Amino acid sequence: MVRKLSASHYQRELRTKERLLSSIHKISSLLTRPISLDQILNSIVKETYQVFGLTRVGIFLTDKDKGLLECKYIIGFSPEETERALTKPYRLADHDCLDTKVARYGKTIYSPDMVNDPRATPLDLKVCQNMRRRGTVIAPLKIKKDTIGLIVADRRDQELRLTKKDIDSFSTFANQASVIIENARLQEQNQRKIRQLLALQEISRKTSSTINLQKLLNLISASAMKITKASSCALLLMDDSKQHLRVASQIGYEEMDDLEGFRLRVGEGIAGWVAQHGVPLLVRYVSQEPRYVEVVKEVESELDVPLISENKVLGVLNVNSRNRAAFSEDDLKLLSIYAGHTASLIKNARLYGQVMTERNFRENILESSPNSVIAMNMKKEITSINRQTEELFRLKRKNVLGKKVADVFDTEIVQVVDLAIDHGTLSDYQEIRKSRKDGSHLILGVISSWLRDHQDNRIGVVFSVRDLSEAKRTEEMIRRMDRLTSIGQLSAGIAHEIRNPLASISLNVQMLSKKLALDDASRNIVADTLEGIDRIKSLVKGMLDFAKPSTPALKRGSIARVLRNSISLLDSQMRKKRVEVKVDLPETLPEIVIDEQQIQQVLVNLLLNGLESMADGGSIRIIGRLGSHNKKRQRHLALQISDTGEGIPAANLSKVFDPFFTTKPEGTGLGLSIVHKILDQHQASIEVASQENRGTTFILRFPLQPAGGR
Repeated sequence: MVRKLSASHYQRELRTKERLLSSIHKISSLLTRPISLDQILNSIVKETYQVFGLTRVGIFLTDKDKGLLECKYIIGFSPEETERALTKPYRLADHDCLDTKVARYGKTIYSPDMVNDPRATPLDLKVCQNMRRRGTVIAPLKIKKDTIGLIVADRRDQELRLTKKDIDSFSTFANQASVIIENARLQEQNQRKIRQLLALQEISRKTSSTINLQKLLNLISASAMKITKASSCALLLMDDSKQHLRVASQIGYEEMDDLEGFRLRVGEGIAGWVAQHGVPLLVRYVSQEPRYVEVVKEVESELDVPLISENKVLGVLNVNSRNRAAFSEDDLKLLSIYAGHTASLIKNARLYGQVMTERNFRENILESSPNSVIAMNMKKEITSINRQTEELFRLKRKNVLGKKVADVFDTEIVQVVDLAIDHGTLSDYQEIRKSRKDGSHLILGVISSWLRDHQDNRIGVVFSVRDLSEAKRTEEMIRRMDRLTSIGQLSAGIAHEIRNPLASISLNVQMLSKKLALDDASRNIVADTLEGIDRIKSLVKGMLDFAKPSTPALKRGSIARVLRNSISLLDSQMRKKRVEVKVDLPETLPEIVIDEQQIQQVLVNLLLNGLESMADGGSIRIIGRLGSHNKKRQRHLALQISDTGEGIPAANLSKVFDPFFTTKPEGTGLGLSIVHKILDQHQASIEVASQENRGTTFILRFPLQPAGGR
């Protein structure tokens, strides 16, 4: 019922009308400022409260995509009531109450007492009880014939008595507020589109600069989520068979541990349908979509767009939300634009990846080559080297690329390069010897060939250099072992043939010396004879020791202890000859498998060699280190023994381990041969480097774990 006004109310109505016009003007002026829709709605609620004197006011907006009538702003309610209103929207299709009727039919409803109003539904009565609502006025927010929301006002626990003028004014205010709200919504939508387009531009710039395929896919997924405000995103790509989609990148699927192994048949599910037909699909309610295949729980809406390049579907960009109708047509258009841009980037990144894979494959072959490979242009500038070149020549790639060959390599290599580039003569095979700073030598085998362009023009030369040093040492070792075996067998035979007659000669000389009365001269002759016999016995014993060295009693022992004992044995001789011994060993060295007595024999022999080479005094330095030496990178303990003696002539270096080779007037030539044999039985090795008048260095290498070791 609408009650009639008395004369006393006209002035109040006039003042209400003035306040109404002032409020509408005030709210409209907000549109000229950079202010959000939320602030507009808040201002409308406050003005409604002030103009009409209603203690509780709320604004509801319709969401047609979601089919909801949602409370956006209210004033005058308790915190609990506010929370209920803002979190429990009306479903337009399901909820029957006065509020949804106003939203459906666009007509203002005034009910002074809803409890006794026959139009009130059970839902209205429930809301009245929960929200302490008695009387109410509900006006639609309309643009033309389209209802975009409504304004609801009342007083807590009171009947609401309004005149027809009050109701008309309230409806008029709602109509004006509708225009303001719609303008604010359009303005906000435009600003949102501008922000999205700017974001799209920035994202496109970032993705365009990424050439790594996986990084690009991850960036695309993250950006798609940002554009659409989705809760999860999956980028699916066609496999080689074009029959299935696989997840190439995903965000928000943490509960799916095996998602990377997930496969979806083309044509199956929403993403499979999009891949099959090449058109985007927006699903506002997945529960109502028969094509939906559940991959993760709690998904309510989904948007899928195809990734198309050159009319071929590469895959699908899929975004999901836990909210119903979370995506709009604007989201579909924007994501489609983005997908079109990124599809080309994905294809280019794939092609780049293929090119890089092929190039890396070729480079890996080059890097894995056991030979040194050096490429240079016709100006003799180094254009490429591999890892083996760095190791063999002990240089860094970054320091040599672009430099002239003559500025990097020794004369021997430069001569081979000059021969090829200046005279056009390639090396089918050439051996060259290179000296190192430590006195050691490299024996290198060099092969060269032309580098040509696609028109078969010569653009440079590539050299393959093989380190033959170890092979040559192995060959020499085999030859030495053959000689040692032959000499050993011969020595054993000779020693046996000599030892028996020699024993008789020694006995006879001693007997004669006792029976005959000898003068001093004769006694000296006999003494010289016996001394010669002893020397022959010593030589025979050395020959037998060399031919049949005793089997080592191998067990784990300390090389440091053996070294200390060896030095101690020669201490008095070293002091006498003014030779200083310097030892540099790590604080802790692992035990190795040795026969300590035999290794002491080796070390004493080497120390004596150094001692005898320094007639005027000098020093012996012993350095111990752990490392790896051969190409198999087997770990070893290296012992380096260096003296400052007279050195060994270069012509004799290859003979020092040969039996019976000696430059000493009184030497047997068996000492180093026996050293070599003992070390060979220990699976150890020995090398020698020397410079005349500067000294000699022996390097012993013991395996930390010998083959079949203990």
